[in-house]
Amino acid sequence: MTEREFGNTTLTQEEERKSIVVCPVCGKPVNNHSAEEIYTVDMVESDFRIRTLDDDILDTWLVFCHHCFYVTHDFTQIPSEIEKVQNVIESKDYRERFTDTNPTTMELFEHYVYMLEKVKALPTVFADTYLRMSWLYDDDGNETLASEYREKAIVNFAKALLLGDLEDKDISMIYYYISELSRRKGEFERAKKSLLKMDMQIPMFRRLFDMQSVLIRDRNKTAVAMPREEN
Repeated sequence: MTEREFGNTTLTQEEERKSIVVCPVCGKPVNNHSAEEIYTVDMVESDFRIRTLDDDILDTWLVFCHHCFYVTHDFTQIPSEIEKVQNVIESKDYRERFTDTNPTTMELFEHYVYMLEKVKALPTVFADTYLRMSWLYDDDGNETLASEYREKAIVNFAKALLLGDLEDKDISMIYYYISELSRRKGEFERAKKSLLKMDMQIPMFRRLFDMQSVLIRDRNKTAVAMPREEN
C-alpha cells in the first residue's frame, strides 16, 4: 500500500478512500475532503476563526456535489428535511446558478445561502455562514461588506435567542459572538451589554469575558489571538 506524506501526517490509500462518500441527496459518490481535512492549528482568533500553518481551511469549508450541485460542509450529515433540499436543488433557478462548475469560494457560499433561504434553515446556521462570509470579505480587504455580514450574523444570533430551546452554554456563546462581532464593527456599547449577559459561572466564559472586556475598554476593533490555556 502506497502512502502520501502531509507534514507530520501520513495518509494511506485506504484512508483516502474513506473520504469518498455518498451524496445524501442524489446518492452518487462524492469527495468529502472538507469534513476529512487534516491541518495544523496555528492560532484561534477571538471570533473562533482557526488559522492554520498551511492553507486557509475557509477555502475548503464548503464542498458541493458535481452531480446534483448540493452544497454542504459534510456529506455524511443527512439534511433533516431532505425533501425540501431536493426540491430546491432540482429547481431551474438553483441549477441556473451553476453556470460555472468550478465556483470560487465566495460563489459557493452564495449558492449555499440561497439554498438555506429556500429551505428556511435555522438562524444559527445562517449566523455561522454569515460569520464565515465576513471572514472572506475581511481577507479581501473589503471592510464595508465584512461589517455588513457581521451584522447579518448578529441579527441571526439574536433570532436564535428569541427562538429559545438552547442550553445555557449555547446562550452564553451566542452572547459572546454578538459581543465580539459588535466590537469588530466598532459598536462598543452593544458589545459591552452583550458580554455582561454571559454566564460567568462557566469557566470558559469567565476567561472570554476577561479577554473581551479589555478589548472593548481599549476600543480595539481587530481580531486577536485567543490566549492559550496553561497546562
